[in-house]
Amino acid sequence: MQPSSDDAGQGRFVDVVICSDKKSIGGKTLSLQFVFGNSGSGKSDYLYEYVLEQAAEHPKQNFLILVPEQYTMQTQRELVVRQKNHAIMNVEVLSFVRLAYRVFDELGRQDIVVLEETGKNLVLRKVAEQKKKELTTLGGNLNKMGYIGEVKSLISELAQYHVSPEDLEQFLSGTKIKEALRCKLADILVMYRGFLEYLKGRYITAEEVLLLLCELAEKSSLLRESVLVFDEFTGFTPVQNRLMRELLPLASKVMVSVTIDIREDFYHSRGIHELFAMSKKTVEVLQKLAFELAVAVEEPVVLSPGEEKRYRNAKELFFMEQNLFRPRCRRYEGEAKNIHIAELLDPRGELCFVAREITRLVREDGYCYKDIAVVTGDVPQYANYVPEIFAQYAIPHFIDQTRNIMFHPFIELIRAALEVVEYDFSYQSIFRFLRSGLAERICLRGAFGDEAHDRLTDTDIDMLENYVLAKGIRGRRHWSRPWTFVMRRRESEGEKERLQEELLLLNGIRESIWQSFLPLFEVFGKGHTVEEQTYALYQFLSGLECEQILKEKEHAFEGENPVKAQEYAQIYRIVMDLLDKAASLLGDEEMTIREYGDILDAGFSAAKVGSIPPGNDRVTVGDIERTRLSHVKILFFVGVNDGIVPSPANTGGIISQFEREMMAEHRLKLAPGAREKVFIQKFYLYLNMTKPSDALYVTFSKVNASGKALRRSYLIGTLQQMFPSLVIAEQESLSWTDDVLTPENALQFFLEGLAQERESGLGFEAERGHIRWGDEERELWRALAAWYLADESYREEIGRLFQAAAYRYTDDPIAKAVTRALYGTTLDNSVTRLERFAACAFAHYLNYGLHIRERDLQEFAQVDMGNIYHDALEHYARRLEASAYTWFDIPEEVRQTFADESMADAVAACEKAGVFEEAKNRYLLARMRATLQKTIWALTLQVQKGRFTPSAFEVGFQGTDDMHTIRFSLSEDEKMRLRGRIDRIDTLETEDKVYVKIVDYKSGNTTFSLLNLYHGLQLQLVVYLNAALELVARANPGRVAEPAGIFYYHIEDPMVEGSGTESEEEIRQAIFRELAPGGFVNEREEIYRAMDEDFSGSSAVIPVALKADGSLKAASKTASTEDFYAMSAHVNRMITDAGRRILAGDVSVAPYELADRTGCDYCPYHTVCGFDPRLPGFSYRRLAALGTAEELLEKMRNEEKEE
Repeated sequence: MQPSSDDAGQGRFVDVVICSDKKSIGGKTLSLQFVFGNSGSGKSDYLYEYVLEQAAEHPKQNFLILVPEQYTMQTQRELVVRQKNHAIMNVEVLSFVRLAYRVFDELGRQDIVVLEETGKNLVLRKVAEQKKKELTTLGGNLNKMGYIGEVKSLISELAQYHVSPEDLEQFLSGTKIKEALRCKLADILVMYRGFLEYLKGRYITAEEVLLLLCELAEKSSLLRESVLVFDEFTGFTPVQNRLMRELLPLASKVMVSVTIDIREDFYHSRGIHELFAMSKKTVEVLQKLAFELAVAVEEPVVLSPGEEKRYRNAKELFFMEQNLFRPRCRRYEGEAKNIHIAELLDPRGELCFVAREITRLVREDGYCYKDIAVVTGDVPQYANYVPEIFAQYAIPHFIDQTRNIMFHPFIELIRAALEVVEYDFSYQSIFRFLRSGLAERICLRGAFGDEAHDRLTDTDIDMLENYVLAKGIRGRRHWSRPWTFVMRRRESEGEKERLQEELLLLNGIRESIWQSFLPLFEVFGKGHTVEEQTYALYQFLSGLECEQILKEKEHAFEGENPVKAQEYAQIYRIVMDLLDKAASLLGDEEMTIREYGDILDAGFSAAKVGSIPPGNDRVTVGDIERTRLSHVKILFFVGVNDGIVPSPANTGGIISQFEREMMAEHRLKLAPGAREKVFIQKFYLYLNMTKPSDALYVTFSKVNASGKALRRSYLIGTLQQMFPSLVIAEQESLSWTDDVLTPENALQFFLEGLAQERESGLGFEAERGHIRWGDEERELWRALAAWYLADESYREEIGRLFQAAAYRYTDDPIAKAVTRALYGTTLDNSVTRLERFAACAFAHYLNYGLHIRERDLQEFAQVDMGNIYHDALEHYARRLEASAYTWFDIPEEVRQTFADESMADAVAACEKAGVFEEAKNRYLLARMRATLQKTIWALTLQVQKGRFTPSAFEVGFQGTDDMHTIRFSLSEDEKMRLRGRIDRIDTLETEDKVYVKIVDYKSGNTTFSLLNLYHGLQLQLVVYLNAALELVARANPGRVAEPAGIFYYHIEDPMVEGSGTESEEEIRQAIFRELAPGGFVNEREEIYRAMDEDFSGSSAVIPVALKADGSLKAASKTASTEDFYAMSAHVNRMITDAGRRILAGDVSVAPYELADRTGCDYCPYHTVCGFDPRLPGFSYRRLAALGTAEELLEKMRNEEKEE
């Protein structure tokens, strides 16, 4: 019968239960007794006191307390503390699995080998390979990452819920189900049978450990006539219930604690929707077993609720325990002082709030850290923030979470090593291996010519990577032979000798790596078994001294990060166990490197590392279902948002939720379904929220870590209905005191104050971040700063922060002596260098002064493509010049042949010709050939349209030439000389003049801009024109060389839009127009007509368009001869000014800004210079957009006149 509510508070209730005749063994009565009580009623206390009392009275009887695995250590500690002499001789604390091993040891069954999760994955991978022809549905997925784990989980679930292959086969043959489910279960049956067949006589699984215990239990003297106490279980699995069937007749007494509201009917359930349905199910199953076994069921112990026990200091928590999730929930009259709800911005904000509250509770209310726990339904997300935030508040903590080892450095090293073999020393695999952090001892002693250099340093790896990238080293063939290529650097005294020493070192590293990997390459060839491969891998790891390195890292982490130290302590053993299993389970098989790697990955993905709390006084952070809490006074429940509480139903897996329900209808029941899990989650919520004895904090977020809006959980509404006075606290606006709790945490306040002091000045109030800055805050900040400066451990760091706050960038020039050392007194400049200086003086200084450059890459970049095009066009011009043809009469087939031959010559001469061995670059080469054909076709046609003749190609000039146009006097003793190479010079000769046209080939998207020229950003065409005019004038004495035009020609194979009805000729003309060069043309009609003789309207050769009356349209890019000279004079002034500023030491970090472009665009030095326009002293050098081309030309003319 059910105890009446009038009996509540009496502590022990008498409950009559009708049961079978009592059964006895050796004169002793066998019995089952339940201990019923609400959460917090003291069930564990009652059991522990009972056991200790009985154990003292009956020292020869065994008392076994069984608890969930997570509770074993703390339960044992609790019992030792409670016992008067702090020693428990005949009391053991065990979990189900530990009980099994305890019995195995007693019976001498050391021959039992349990196949753990990693081994299961290996066996299932082997079975899948053997049975792949029988797997019609799942076979194609088994090689996917994690899929074997899904199969393993389902087979484990089948075993755990007592579904044998025969049961599954019977279900398939006797049940009408959908074909998709039938096919999946048929494949699972194949895998299940193959799995069990392989294990037979060799191993047992973790699920079978308890089944074996069932078989051996009767032989155990430990169990016979013992007292068995089961505590803290929320229910039992089918396998555990089967074991209970064996234990009940053996033990003299079995006691089971059951969490249930004592107002409930303990023996009748209205359905799974009841809060205590799991508890009632447990009682029902055990009572049924007792009846079948004729074991007496004693009257239960019914404990009064925890009002005077756990909740004696928090009546609100007791009220919540009595009403949470009950059908008739009452409302609490009064203020809920011990329950708090807070709304924060995001998960990080929640944990910051929790950390502040924990600090306050410890400091002001005298709590210990061990009295406090933090739980959540999303441990992976919140655990990411805990270490950082709790460290700021100096909160010792323990995260109760097992971690996957897949991305541990040791696993990364092994996977990368196998990739090195599989992908034949690919760049990615070898440096993934070297940068794992555990390959430092791969070096062979003496391989460097230096006995002391026996470890690979980060500097060595950097140098090696630079070399490999620069030389394009790929594949075993290159790693097995000595390297002879010397890295090209700036010549200096002793540089050649140093480079040879560097090459010797690199070859030593190469040889060490090659020799270390050679055995792996040999064993992963054909004809070797898994056992041989595994032994070779073990030898490889031993050669790297991985065990020793892992121990060193473990010791290094022991002080600062004990949890990580525990990971390093376990990882080597886990990997060695996995290798042992691979050798024993799959030893005689032959596998490819890919199959072997997949096998290990399957094992790694199943392995976990756990950790125990490194100290006693720590805040526990854990999961609402997994983490077991005891003696918690303050509980923080974070992440109470919809989607976390309740957690979403797991719709993944091989068997869907719908299919599970259909199977359950046919009496093939597996783990609880989605609907049942919702009610189970409510029970776990009840258990966790009623754990604290003093206070409960519940928090939720407005948005997630990505900024997406979140809804609060239904639980918030439930609490508000129960406690009408409960107000949700919004914690967005914080006072300064909320931020200043620990020296680490106060740094944020200090930094904000430092910024205010720098920006606002005394007496100024402003809001910055979330702190309002006034006199009080300033005074407190100064006190904090004084404390930091007085503390020796913070003085240096705070001093650096003060220096940083006072820092202001100034564009001071470098000393004259430094400029002389870097550049000398005569600058030898290219136009590109001057344009770089105009964009940013500091970038010029790094590039041309300090010679800092990006590392060389053996890859085919845009600049390499441009160089090949330039070389090919030069080869074509030389061929044409040496032939009997000219630009005006060369036949099409000859032109095409010359173009192909020229491209072949250019590629052969390219330093990076080897890159075309790769498939993607061979395709690119074909595209380049087509582009060159199109380019030469367009250039030829453009020449044929007019009377200008290409007269010179790739014309170089440099400072040694006696040309006044490229020599500049900067001061009495300082000079500058220019160098460059003109792609093409076209000329048109008359009796007294030679008109000169410059064409520069571009493979990029450069366009000529008069505004860029004005600001010194685009000097090339005008400088080349000046040089060309002087060279042509010298070659044609007696005639005047005049500018005709400057052009960029874009080397491309354009696509043109059309309707699809155009003829081939129309398409060709459209393409021809797309390939028209851009630039400026002399406005005299006889000049532009000589470039395109027969155009009307707009030209397809030059940027000129005519009106109906024959005059130039405004859109035409034309300039007078005087304008060309004005441009020339302006460019010379810009060059002279730049040269003087360079030699004056101008290294200012002042990149230009013009419209939407800046000097920082595509700059390789933006991570070096420190430029940030938000910092004092830094700003863009804003260049003015000065209007139309005519206005710019007018300004240049005026400048010339002023001179």
